Amino acid sequence: MQLMPTNEAPVIGEPVQFESLGETICALFVSSIRPVGQPVLVVSHGAGEFKENYLELASYLADRGIASLLLDMHGHGASGGRPFHVSMREWVSDISAALDYLETRVDVDPERIGALGLSSGGSAILEAAVCDSRLKALIPLDATVMNTLPAGVSLTMRLLSLIGWVKRMLTGKDLRISIIKLLDEVPMASDPAINARLKVDPGKLKAFMNFPMPGAADAFFVDTIRRVPAIKAPTLVIWGADDQLDPVSTAHILFQALSCEKGLEIIEGNGHVGHLDRNRVRVFEVATDWLLKYLA
Repeated sequence: MQLMPTNEAPVIGEPVQFESLGETICALFVSSIRPVGQPVLVVSHGAGEFKENYLELASYLADRGIASLLLDMHGHGASGGRPFHVSMREWVSDISAALDYLETRVDVDPERIGALGLSSGGSAILEAAVCDSRLKALIPLDATVMNTLPAGVSLTMRLLSLIGWVKRMLTGKDLRISIIKLLDEVPMASDPAINARLKVDPGKLKAFMNFPMPGAADAFFVDTIRRVPAIKAPTLVIWGADDQLDPVSTAHILFQALSCEKGLEIIEGNGHVGHLDRNRVRVFEVATDWLLKYLA
């Protein structure tokens, strides 16, 4: 998805690159109004997404003194890697590499770095925080922490993943399938206008028409919920009340599983893409309050 931000002022960011597992990761550093010692939010997008979808969030944070590092995760956007693969091993490495990069910047306070992740990106930041204490605050947004697919869909996707493994063994290539119908059957946004834009977005269509199995199985089949009790960083769970992909019940399960300082915000009128949906500004507000509290 490459939807441009709706705010009128252009977002000025610094394109940056660093290495993760031998691949080049492309990112955009958006500085805040602070000249030095900036707290920074690392942003990890969801499956089939790109960093450009978070420019409005980055602009909102910058005006409030928080810088952002918007990532194109492995296999997505301008970054290297196998196209549209979703691998928690690779994505966690991307976040770790992002933290390494931020520690080299003289305008950043390395003791004040947090992370926000949407969907599979939410899984990635949670998994990263289990083993990396450099993350001081977390915001999983409609995170995929367990398999929430309907039984029939889950069985179909597991079968396709098995077929994909066989094809990979024989040819070295993944099975590529189209999950375009998912955009029709499961609205990503609660706002019909936003959902209509997503359904015709060239980037989203390209990703969903070339969905790799088993390469993107981690977009659905993860057991992150088993490891979140080990997280120490203060964590704010944000969820859309109308999320039809990862239902709001998952937010409560995740919140209960966390043993760190934690908060829970259910945003009415939002679906699975809270950073784009009708009440995205409310998402920005509660995220900013959390970051200012724990990265101050």
